[in-house]
Amino acid sequence: MAKTSSPPQTGGNAGGSANKRGRLMLIGGGIVAVLALGAGGFVLGNVLGNRGTPAHAAAPAAPVVPAPIFVPLDAFTVNLKSEESERFLHTGLSLKVADAESQARLQQYQPEARSRVLLLLSACKPEDLQTVEGKQKLAEDVKKALTQPFAAGLPPQKINDVLFTSFVVQ
Repeated sequence: MAKTSSPPQTGGNAGGSANKRGRLMLIGGGIVAVLALGAGGFVLGNVLGNRGTPAHAAAPAAPVVPAPIFVPLDAFTVNLKSEESERFLHTGLSLKVADAESQARLQQYQPEARSRVLLLLSACKPEDLQTVEGKQKLAEDVKKALTQPFAAGLPPQKINDVLFTSFVVQ
């Protein structure tokens, strides 16, 4: 029986251990990369997922304020009561109403509404309209006149405010 001799391996273990270490480094690097990508995806998903929600979702929502409803009236020009000379008033009005029903009635009965306002304006004296208090009183008088129902059986108009859009006394 013959002995076969194999060539001696010099550093055979050193080469195998370096190869093994390289594989472990490659596997460890892959695991770190997968974990980093997973964490990045998680963070990115949370950031993009919460884009439309407020940071403090537990806070109560602010009450919804309904849009105001305005009814503009054509400008009025009337002669004023004056003993010194002829004076006139030119004014524009807009009414702020509480609901669409009042808006519809004011538009339907606009000739009657304008007549009520004209009668009020023509009874004014120029000196009463020179002060802020006089203008505020006139606005209250217009509000009272236009709040009254236009016909029997109709509800009163819900007018919140009378706004002057122009006001000239000459």
